[in-house]
Amino acid sequence: MAWTLLIKNGSVIDGTGAAARPADVALDGDRIAAVGPGLRGEAARTLDAAGHVVAPGFIDAHSHSDLFYFACPSAESKVRQGVTTEVVGMCSFSQAPVRPGEEQTVRGWAGGIVGSDIYLDLRWQTFGQYLDALASVRPAVNIAHLAGHGALRIAAMGFENRPAGADDIKEMDRLLGEAMDAGAFGFSTGLVYAPSAYANTEELIALAKAMRARNGLYFSHIRGESSMLLDSIAEAIRIGEEGGVGVQVSHVKASGKENWPKIDAALRMIEDGKARGVDVLGDVYPYNAGSTKLDNLMPAWAQAGGIDKLLERLADRAARRKIAEECLIDGERWGTVSQGGIGFDQIFISMCKRRELEGLNLAQIARQSGIAPVDTLFNLLLEQKCTVGMVSFSQSIENVAKVIAHPSLMIGSDSIPLFEGDADKPGKPHPRTYGTFPRVLGEYARDRGLISMETAVHKMTGMAAQRLRLKDRGVLREGLAADVTIFDPTTVKDEATFPDPHRYPAGIPYVIVNGAVVVDAGRMTAERAGRILRRPT
Repeated sequence: MAWTLLIKNGSVIDGTGAAARPADVALDGDRIAAVGPGLRGEAARTLDAAGHVVAPGFIDAHSHSDLFYFACPSAESKVRQGVTTEVVGMCSFSQAPVRPGEEQTVRGWAGGIVGSDIYLDLRWQTFGQYLDALASVRPAVNIAHLAGHGALRIAAMGFENRPAGADDIKEMDRLLGEAMDAGAFGFSTGLVYAPSAYANTEELIALAKAMRARNGLYFSHIRGESSMLLDSIAEAIRIGEEGGVGVQVSHVKASGKENWPKIDAALRMIEDGKARGVDVLGDVYPYNAGSTKLDNLMPAWAQAGGIDKLLERLADRAARRKIAEECLIDGERWGTVSQGGIGFDQIFISMCKRRELEGLNLAQIARQSGIAPVDTLFNLLLEQKCTVGMVSFSQSIENVAKVIAHPSLMIGSDSIPLFEGDADKPGKPHPRTYGTFPRVLGEYARDRGLISMETAVHKMTGMAAQRLRLKDRGVLREGLAADVTIFDPTTVKDEATFPDPHRYPAGIPYVIVNGAVVVDAGRMTAERAGRILRRPT
């Protein structure tokens, strides 16, 4: 029997961290048939990978693409980076479960970024129904899903700002169990985002204990990444330790210049937890700016009840004054638990229905309008009904390098939208949407020599697969899934920038998902061979 594809003359980096070696790779349908030098045999197609690295398909360990798959199942802005699998349902956000009558609440909460709510028809209630609907659009990438703690909380107790009672926790336990039985890998929190922010530590430990028998994972956007950084990492580790589950600290960073020196202690805490036997790891994106919804700058109490209630408060003078008194620093910086102190000139509008504002920062918009920056912020949220995306610069570029190099951290883009095609595209999204993985390979591995190419690939493949306990992906080995990325180590590079983000990377000519060539000589094909990955039992 002939192989379906034979990749000849490449340098194999197999995803384990082992040194590169000359080898050929043969695929038979959706499986790797053989890996070794000088493979001989008939193949329906042969690719010459001379001068290129042949690696496992990259695994984005932290993504928000699930908000956009229904509108963009090709996921081109990810696939063209070499990504073949995404881990989604992050930071407490997921589109399921949905309690009847709460559809509009979930739509406004989970889909408020530049109208992505229009993609969320929420024609499901259970997590299993949602995964079936996701599979029906035939995404181009494999998808591993977590249940969002915010979705669990809304389904169990609405958007209430109060501790969960015993009955609430029991209902969240039931919903989480249903989600994991349907295939979810665990649950995620976004403890700076309402309603997840309303949970105390005991609630999260109870949920972790409830999923321990199913071998679930706890991924956490921790309670604070600035002044509360160390206490927040300690809380995440405690939840994993007392709950008896693996814990992942999402997008490890120290926000706010005054907090940059804390990064060393934060990394030590992760290592100390591991030394005690806690299964704790983390992920990182290779940029010193983050991105989220602009309304997430509002304090958690102002978001109680959902978007409609937040809009009511933004229209109320007394509530606006209270928010400003709590968050405004010296009239020039905005300081919340989630963001730390950030100047208005460092908060940029990334996506907005008022296209003329995209790429401008709040200080610039305020000068143009003659309105104080804080009122510019409030007015924009109110006018756009909280459907505004932002990019904020709050991190040290030196810390970014330090975190990327840390052996316990893998790579996750934390990117939100997906795009396809070569036509003009809306917004100024964070360039990590297009460039995360080639940026690690090109800038941090090749150009700066911060980590070896083998380590970089391991952080994007085998390490993430081990985190998810995916035994058939993340490594190039006979019998495993045929997810393969071929890149040129001398030219691979991210081309996306903050001013001009809609640019595909260079140096990644071929991407193969479950044996199907999805990127062929640098161009997308019509193949959509991704699968919904289910929690290993």
